[in-house]
Amino acid sequence: MTRISSLSELTSGGPANQVLGTRPANQAPMSSVTDYIITPRHPTQGMNSLAWGAFGLAALASAGDMISILRHDKRLEYATKPAVMVFLILAALVLHPAGQGERALFVAALALGLAGDVFLMLPDTYLLPGIVAFLAGHLAYAAGFRFAGFSALGLLAGLAIVIATASLFLHRVLAALQGTSRARLRNPVIAYAIVISLMTVSATASGNPVAAAGGLLFFYSDVIFAWYRFVKPVRWGQPVNIVMYQAGQALLVLSLAVGS
Repeated sequence: MTRISSLSELTSGGPANQVLGTRPANQAPMSSVTDYIITPRHPTQGMNSLAWGAFGLAALASAGDMISILRHDKRLEYATKPAVMVFLILAALVLHPAGQGERALFVAALALGLAGDVFLMLPDTYLLPGIVAFLAGHLAYAAGFRFAGFSALGLLAGLAIVIATASLFLHRVLAALQGTSRARLRNPVIAYAIVISLMTVSATASGNPVAAAGGLLFFYSDVIFAWYRFVKPVRWGQPVNIVMYQAGQALLVLSLAVGS
């Protein structure tokens, strides 16, 4: 697919099929921060050996995290769960992205996810900071998707999915919080549900199927988390939640290389 090298082409009438990184002679050289952020830096988006290596290390750390959950080994979990996000951040930094701005926001989202993971490993007194960290991360992802393409069908599908899911589960989660020591979390949970829905719809509307899959996995991992954390225990709730969450984050990183 032909890509436009900067916003200035749209207004100047310059050719859109030139090699990325070059500009017509009658255009001024790029100098603004905005142009730098929007302009893709790699004519061939994709992965490289460093990025694949980081993904491999993230997969190993994820396997270790799963072992820690099954064995109830907190020391191993404290080492492996954050390591997954560290390696995904590394992958995002070294791969060839479709756009620099999208990558910058995704790295911010991943860093906030890392902070959220650390908070959620700690006692319940740190649950609210964890929610806030993930909420901010979803906003960063949603902003990042605005550098991607747009699919009206994806937008409609995403809206249908999040509305149907919220109608089935959200009221049960809020009812479970009411009248308990966690009642103070009601409003943060509502805010979080709205923001993660925004992120998910932004992912499906991006026109990038890898991003859509990642956003949906992330979304449903949090549905499972809220259910077993607030409503009632589910035997395999935590392992399934972790697998979906980490796979979702990995796909969101991979979507940077795939492009829309």
